[in-house]
Amino acid sequence: MPEKIITNKTYDFSSDQNLWELSEWEALEKKTIDGILSADSEEDSYKICKNLGKKIIKNYSNSFFTVTRFLPKSKRDLVEIIYGSVRFPDEIVDTFDLPSVEKHKMLESWKNKFLESNNHKDLKSLINNQIPVIISSYRKAANEKKIPDEYYLSFIEAMKKDIDVSEYQNMDSLINEYVYGSAIVVGYFLAYIYGPNKNKTVEDLLEPSKDLGIALQLTNFSRDVYEDYFRGRFYAPSNLIKKPKDKSELSGYVIKARKILALEAENWYAKAEKGMDYFAPDSQIAIKTCLELYRKLNSKILNNEMPADYRYSLSLREKLSFLPMRKFWKLALLYI
Repeated sequence: MPEKIITNKTYDFSSDQNLWELSEWEALEKKTIDGILSADSEEDSYKICKNLGKKIIKNYSNSFFTVTRFLPKSKRDLVEIIYGSVRFPDEIVDTFDLPSVEKHKMLESWKNKFLESNNHKDLKSLINNQIPVIISSYRKAANEKKIPDEYYLSFIEAMKKDIDVSEYQNMDSLINEYVYGSAIVVGYFLAYIYGPNKNKTVEDLLEPSKDLGIALQLTNFSRDVYEDYFRGRFYAPSNLIKKPKDKSELSGYVIKARKILALEAENWYAKAEKGMDYFAPDSQIAIKTCLELYRKLNSKILNNEMPADYRYSLSLREKLSFLPMRKFWKLALLYI
């Protein structure tokens, strides 16, 4: 996929993602709504929502899309809906070329629509009451799996912080004030979908989900230190490293900050690994592969020092190396 250059008022850098502009999201919203309103049944409407989730995850995260192919379809569909529900608010903050005040308004409206969505049970009712289709899809999935609303509200609040908060004093404040809402609660969403192993409960999954969520987020921070500089964000805690005064200090800052964040991430991968068998057997391949893939990326960051503007990634061969041989046939179904 060719790189796309993103330029807005706060940053200018290259990304390997095929990012959609706001107009593209709006066009997709309209098309999906038209499909839901013309569907013959609630089941058919829900299928349209699931297809939307798949389209979003396939566009934005090749690695996570690949991992989710190893879930049963019933769980995979819900994971894709969850991904879409967090992707769009994240895009409001990171990608859309809007003033900060407008981003705050959009997220506040998103929160209010989410709260209102609890008053409607079926998809057509949600859509007819102007609830965005991504929220409507999430509401359907959350009701099905009994995911507490507080998690999604915490996620929205974390996205708001990303508009204004640029740095954190120490690792505890980073994790407790930001990572909780941005990644830990997303792990909690997925715990309800992945389900527990025998003799375990969903509550037993929350600790390893939290640990893995922290690890994944820290790896993402480590990979994105250079890009986040142009967004005005400094996730490496200020008690461990001072942010650069100007671009002349950027290279040294990026290389050191990467190591700080990746080293902390490795501690959380080690903790998360101990709880992977708590999950339902039919979810374990996907979640263990996710841990191993991102841990491998984290290891590359730790062990291979590269220039500041280098973006770490895994090759297809590296990704496939974590998949059990007996499951390779599923790669033939990757885009089905």
